[in-house]
Amino acid sequence: MPTNLWTYESVGHTDEAKKALKKLFDGTAPFDTPKPVRLMDRILTIASDSDSLVLDFFSGSASMGEAVLRKNSEDGGTRRFVLVQIPEAASGDFNTLCDVGEERLRRVRKSMLPEGDQLDLDDGPHPDLGFRVLRVDDSVLKDTYADPSSTTQASLFDLVDNLEDGATGLDLLFQVLPKFRIPYSASIEQRTICGCEVFDVNDGQLLACFDRSVSTDAIEAIAKEQPLYAVFRDASFTNDAAVANLEELFKTFSPDTIRRVI
Repeated sequence: MPTNLWTYESVGHTDEAKKALKKLFDGTAPFDTPKPVRLMDRILTIASDSDSLVLDFFSGSASMGEAVLRKNSEDGGTRRFVLVQIPEAASGDFNTLCDVGEERLRRVRKSMLPEGDQLDLDDGPHPDLGFRVLRVDDSVLKDTYADPSSTTQASLFDLVDNLEDGATGLDLLFQVLPKFRIPYSASIEQRTICGCEVFDVNDGQLLACFDRSVSTDAIEAIAKEQPLYAVFRDASFTNDAAVANLEELFKTFSPDTIRRVI
């Protein structure tokens, strides 16, 4: 039975954790008070199942992330983790504590891979060592809501494209994923269909194309793949007739696909 008497001998301490971090970072510890991985492992042993989603809301140097990766490797589990950390200033070569956590997970991943940084998929199942880094930011879509009295003829030209300057298709994709209840951990493949960049989410669950002037051939090719969801941006179409053409193509080749133009 697990005990609530956790001693330094059984779960480690900050000094041990700092030495382990120093070894992982080739002799320089980028954080002074990391949590011991052995302590995180004890928490996982007592409070998680093999397929749990683990949340660490004060992740620090990502000790819990490392513990989850190693625990899955030990028992064949499929635990996932969400690490949350505000970008506090860090020392040395790292600007923020978030940067320390990212690099730690990369180094842990590398240490768990065989020589050559590749897994032999023919050698049976392997733990998922991947992770995705996201940050909270403003919307990449312009705020198009305005009082009529504050709108001028000249300002209407600013609304021709509702995407903020510098925003990428990938930025827009991550903004729309929650609208379809697709998790941020979904697999994403960037493809080229008829000369257009298309994001394929979860092997065809969602196909998204945010290019300008998407051709009829590209729309037809996307429709023929019959995704569950298809997303385009308003600037992809030159006029209302082009949007109507989109609807007709999907009605012909994939009527069950849920279409969205944002």
